Amino acid sequence: MGLPREPARPSAKETPCAGAEPAAVSALETASLRLFLERKGRSGKTVTRLAGLPPGERSARLVKELKQRLGCGAALEESAVFFQGDQRARLLILLKEFGARNVKIV
Repeated sequence: MGLPREPARPSAKETPCAGAEPAAVSALETASLRLFLERKGRSGKTVTRLAGLPPGERSARLVKELKQRLGCGAALEESAVFFQGDQRARLLILLKEFGARNVKIV
């Protein structure tokens, strides 16, 4: 009287793929990022400084994407990125979307 039962499907945890490699950890996930609000030495203009971003081409692409999403100007300098205006709260949300785990507003 009942419906025929389907065979039980094994869960993904029980059957690992034979050739599967562990997921690569991005540099952004392990980086310790800090957001600062600065006004000194900038003629009274407010900027948000993002420190701790890993160097390399990936950082330049990340900064370009952040600039577009925030809709503000930014400058990539030696060890930090400077965004125009107070962008701390919005940057925190965007960096978490990109996979950053350790981000603090100072």
